[in-house]
Amino acid sequence: MTLLPCKPFAMAGFLRTLLPYLMMCFALNTPLLHAAPGAHGPDGEHLTTDSQQQLTLLPRFEAFSELFELVGELQPHALVLHLHDYQSNRPLANAQIELETANLSSSAHYIADKNHYLIDDSALLDRLQQPGTHEMILTIISDDNADLLTASLDFSATDHADTAHHHHGHFPWWSLPFGLLMFVAGALFGRRGATK
Repeated sequence: MTLLPCKPFAMAGFLRTLLPYLMMCFALNTPLLHAAPGAHGPDGEHLTTDSQQQLTLLPRFEAFSELFELVGELQPHALVLHLHDYQSNRPLANAQIELETANLSSSAHYIADKNHYLIDDSALLDRLQQPGTHEMILTIISDDNADLLTASLDFSATDHADTAHHHHGHFPWWSLPFGLLMFVAGALFGRRGATK
C-alpha cells in the first residue's frame, strides 16, 4: 500500500482558523451576567421592580421603607426573601418576617448559608401561584427596628409555565454542528491558502 505524500499543514493558518471558531463558541455559550439578588444596583442605587423583573423569569416583588428593603422571588416550591437595611444596603440576618395575603399568613425562616429567608408554607404558596395580583403585608422585626411593608405580586400562569422550561440555562446544542461546519470550511480554505 502506497501512502500519498501530504503537504505540511501551516500552523499559522490553522490558528487563524481556530481562533474565530473559539470566539464564536464563547459568544454563543456565555450566559448573560445578572445582578446578584438584592434591592440595590451595582452603584448602590435602589432598583425599581420593573428593572428587577427583567433580570429573571420568576415572579418577583419589591417593598421598602426608610428602614428596610425587601425583594421576594416566588419559586415553584418556596418564596425566597432577601432583606436589606435601606440606608446601608447591608443584608440583615435573623430578623422575624411574617407575610400576610388574603386570609393566610406565614413566617419566614432564615437560611444562614444562603443569606436569605424562606417561606415554604404550601397553602400560602398555592395562593400566590394562582393567576392574578396578590396584595401582601410584611411585618419585619430586626434586632433594633420594626416596620410594616406592603407589596404586590403579579403572577401570570403563562409566565410561570415558561419559567419551568427556562429557569436553568441550557447549552445551545444547535451551535455545535454549525460551529463544526464553520471550522471545517475554515480549515479547508486555510489549507488551500497555505499551499498557494
